Amino acid sequence: MIATGGTGGHIYPATALAEILKKVYPYCEITFFGSSNRMEARMIPELGYRFTGLEMTGMNGGISDKLKSFLSLVKAERYCRKLLKEEKPDICVGFGNYISVPLIMAAHRLHIPTMIHEQNSYAGKANALLGRYADAIVGCYETSLKQFPEKKTRLYGNPEATLAFEKETDPTILERYGLKQAPFVVMMMGSLGSSSVSKVIDEACALFDDYQVVIAAGKANDYVYQNAGRENIHVLDYVDGVQMLKQCDCAVVRAGATTMCEITAIGTPAILIPSPYVPNNHQVMNALELVNKNAAVMIEEKDLSAQKLAGTLNELMADSEKRAKLSEHAKSLGKRDAAYRMIEWMEELSVHG
Repeated sequence: MIATGGTGGHIYPATALAEILKKVYPYCEITFFGSSNRMEARMIPELGYRFTGLEMTGMNGGISDKLKSFLSLVKAERYCRKLLKEEKPDICVGFGNYISVPLIMAAHRLHIPTMIHEQNSYAGKANALLGRYADAIVGCYETSLKQFPEKKTRLYGNPEATLAFEKETDPTILERYGLKQAPFVVMMMGSLGSSSVSKVIDEACALFDDYQVVIAAGKANDYVYQNAGRENIHVLDYVDGVQMLKQCDCAVVRAGATTMCEITAIGTPAILIPSPYVPNNHQVMNALELVNKNAAVMIEEKDLSAQKLAGTLNELMADSEKRAKLSEHAKSLGKRDAAYRMIEWMEELSVHG
């Protein structure tokens, strides 16, 4: 059983693990557990997996909200114990988010082996709590060794990296997006997009040198691009992120956990603009893991301007040697076998559990 939910950052690594698990063990039964009123309830059944949902109150807010959340957790854990007795899984794996707490706690109490996965350099509240109870903890960054009990923590990386690395390059995609084979840059600010960064990107479009720019505006982004009519600018609602990262000459992206593991698995030269709207500023921490090893360039959103973005990108696009170095260093940080190593550890736990 896999517990995940809330955002793509928790869901994508979980479904990536499931996909590789199905490849290794075609007859393996996988059931997902998540919130019945969040994106996983729609997304996971669409991928063909069994899904059990539960409505639960999050862990944020004041004292009365925290009390509601505690009562909700007690009720959810009771439900999970009943569910686990019926399902009898060999192992339960949690990918963060508060919805994973009742399932992993219930599994722990029933002596079912448990594993949790931390995608970010700074653990969220759910994983910080579960670290005490889980039998195995998989992290992506050295910082995980300081935040979790070292004896049961291994830095295997993100299963999404395995999926990104193994994905075949689709040469027809550029044509479908209306692109020529000339040098191109892809700009992606997450699946929902970012209206604040979109405005800066739009202003920078007039300052970019002679290369193509693909902008994935995001499905929930209401910003209207003024420079979309320029010959070298292509504004799309959505692009296949992995295909773009595999084929572009440079990427301008957020520093979410999934993007970071894809960049390092593929070796994409990148300019990182971490989102400041996340808990514990963890995207800046994620970005620094690459920047400190000369594997990416970072511009924090507070320092972002059209001139700075265009200047940094023009300089990088004019310097193929620097891009090659960034690519080489990013690749050296990639954990392309993450999913397989997690599966091996899961086997070990379920046999001895």
